[in-house]
Amino acid sequence: MEENKDKDLEKKAQEPVLDSEETVASAEDIAAFMQERRKAREEKKTHVERENPEVEEYHTEESQLDPYLDPDPDIPWVKYEEPVFLSRGCHSKPECYKPICSCERRSCSKVTSTNWLEGVRQPTERPFDCVEVRFKNNHKDFFRLPDGLEVVEGDVVAVEGQPGHDVGIVSLTGELCRLQMRRHKINPESENVKKLFRRAKDPDIERWAETLKEERAALLRTRQIVTELGLDMKVNDVEFQGDHSKAIFYYTADERVDFRVLIKVLAEEFHVRIEMKQIGVRQEAGKVGGIGTCGRELCCSTWLTSFKSVTTSAAKTQQILPNPQKLAGQCGKLKCCLNFEYEVYADALKKFPPAGQAIRFKKGLALYKKTDVFRGIMWYAYEGENDLIAVKAEDVKAIIEMNRHQEYPERLEDYQMELMSTSALAQESTNEEVEREIQRLAEGGNGVVGEEMKEEGGKRKVENGKRKAEGARNVKPDRGDGDRGERRERDRKAREERHQTKQLRQQKQAKEDERERKGTNEGKPRRENGDHARRSSNRDRRG
Repeated sequence: MEENKDKDLEKKAQEPVLDSEETVASAEDIAAFMQERRKAREEKKTHVERENPEVEEYHTEESQLDPYLDPDPDIPWVKYEEPVFLSRGCHSKPECYKPICSCERRSCSKVTSTNWLEGVRQPTERPFDCVEVRFKNNHKDFFRLPDGLEVVEGDVVAVEGQPGHDVGIVSLTGELCRLQMRRHKINPESENVKKLFRRAKDPDIERWAETLKEERAALLRTRQIVTELGLDMKVNDVEFQGDHSKAIFYYTADERVDFRVLIKVLAEEFHVRIEMKQIGVRQEAGKVGGIGTCGRELCCSTWLTSFKSVTTSAAKTQQILPNPQKLAGQCGKLKCCLNFEYEVYADALKKFPPAGQAIRFKKGLALYKKTDVFRGIMWYAYEGENDLIAVKAEDVKAIIEMNRHQEYPERLEDYQMELMSTSALAQESTNEEVEREIQRLAEGGNGVVGEEMKEEGGKRKVENGKRKAEGARNVKPDRGDGDRGERRERDRKAREERHQTKQLRQQKQAKEDERERKGTNEGKPRRENGDHARRSSNRDRRG
C-alpha cells in the first residue's frame, strides 16, 4: 500500500502544472465524471444489498446531481422503521413475563391511568378479581382473572376475543379498577365480563408484533378502496386483533353510510373478520392525537376520558370573545377546556348585577360594555361616546336600585375607580415612604425645620394627588397606565423629585449641624442632654 502511494505521488509530481483556465472542468469532463459516479453507485448498491438487505443506499435523481456536492456512495442510508408499539403503550417490543415499567407506559400511552390507591391497604382480604386492559390508543376493556393468577400493572396478557384471543397491557388492578367499572356502569358480578386467559408467551408476542406491522398499510389501502367505491366517510384508524383473526375499522361520517359492499371487499383483501365502528370527531382527535393551541398534547388524547357538551354560553360567561378560530379545537368543535373554569366564573358572577343592563344619570344614559369578573369591575360608557369608565359592581347595584325608585345620580364620573399600573403603584409607595420620613423628622427634629418640611410635604402630597387623579383620568381600560412614553416621563419626574427632596434634606441637616457646632440655635432654646442624645441617635439611624 505504501509503495502504491509513493508511485502516485511521483506521477502527480511529474504531471505539468495547469493554468487557471485549464483547471476549469469542461462539459466532457463533467459527463465522464457523472458516468463514473453512476457506475460506482450501482456496484456499491449491488454489494450492499448482498451483504445487508435491510440497508438502503442514499439515492438522488440524476437531474439533481452535483459533481462537487454529490454524496459519497460509500455511506449507507439506514431505512427508517415506524415504531408500531407506541400506540400500545410501550417503546419497543415487550419481553415475555416482564412487566412494562410505569415510566415507559406514561410517556407514550394515550389516556394513561394513575393508580392513586397504590400502596394503600385493601379493605378486604380477597383482592378484586377484575383488571383493566388497554389495547390500541384509547381502546380499553375489563376482564376477569382466572383463579390463582395474579397480575400487576404493565403485564402483557392474552385475553378473550371475538373470536380467538387478543393481546393487551394491564393498566389498572385492585380497588381502583372496581371504581372504574362502577363509573362505566359495569357490574363486576355479571357473566358478560370477558375472561383473561394468561400472561402472553413468546409465540403470542411474536404473532402480535407481526400483526401490528400490517396496520399502517391496511389503513392506506382501506382509504383507497373507500375512494374507489365513492363512499362519503373517513377511515381514521385500523386495529388488528392480537391473533390476526379480526380487524376493527374506526370511521367518521356526517350521514348514514351503506358499507355492505365495503365489508366484502375488505374481507377479501385482508382475509380477516371485519368490524366497522363509527366514532365522533372528538373521539377521532383522541385516537389520532396532536398539539393544541396551548402548546401541549390534546387533553382528549392524554387524560380526558369523558366528553361533556360544550356550549357558547360557557365562553360568554368567561367573557371570551366569540371568535370561532380561537374557540375551536383540533376536532373543529368547541374546546373542552372551556368547561374547566366555567363553574368558577359562574359562581363569581352571582355577586354581579345582570350584565347588559344600562344605568341612567342626569348627565345621560350609560351603556354596559364589559366585565372584569375577578377584580369586581364593570365598564360603562355614555350613549354615543367611546370613553370607558370603570365602576365597582357594588356601585352598579346601588345605581340600578336608585333607578328603580326614579332616582338618578348626577354623573357616572363620580363613581369612577382609579386603576393604576405597576409603575403607578411603585410611585405611590415611594411617596408614602417620603411622607413617613418627613413626619419622623418633624416629630424628632427642631420645630422650624419640621414646619418647613411639613409644608413641603403637604405641597408634594397635593401635587402627587393631582398627578394621580390626572393619570387616572388618562388611564385606558385595556392598556393600564397609558402609553409607554408617558409612563417613562412620569417615572423620570418622580426620580427628579426624590433626588431634590434628598438634597434638600441633606442641606437642612448640614445647616443644623453647623449651627450646633457654633453653639447657636438661631432663636431656639438650648437643647438638653436628652434632646441632643435623641437627635444624635436619629442622625445615626438615618446614616
